[in-house]
Amino acid sequence: MEPQELTAIRDLADDNPSDVAAQVLAAYACDSSDLEAEAVVYYDRVWDLGVPADERHDFLIGYGSTLRNVGRLDDSIEVLNTAVAENDDDLAARSFLALALHSAGRSDDAVALLVEAVVESGGTGVYRFSPALESYAEELRSKP
Repeated sequence: MEPQELTAIRDLADDNPSDVAAQVLAAYACDSSDLEAEAVVYYDRVWDLGVPADERHDFLIGYGSTLRNVGRLDDSIEVLNTAVAENDDDLAARSFLALALHSAGRSDDAVALLVEAVVESGGTGVYRFSPALESYAEELRSKP
């Protein structure tokens, strides 16, 4: 994205703080420009205003990932847990949640989540080892 385009998008959002569409656009524009700290300001505004239903799933993943990138790990896990709860079969949401859990020092939970996702995906060869993989995931989750 060209710098002047990003500036125009941010100006529009800043001039219209209650315009959800403008805030979403600014959040995504900043995020894709590696300006996570700036993006989270717009994501937070959208969160407070109410996420549009048609944007919700992608928004939750983007917001949760960006929160992780700026070190707001508890918020990231909360948002990404919501994404997973609303779309349990979405492997991207689970993967981003696993990254957040790992960043928060909860690597056992992260690995368990990924192993469970692999088992549920039914990928080639997984079915033969599903019981063992499920057992290992449970073992990881039950660690103190």
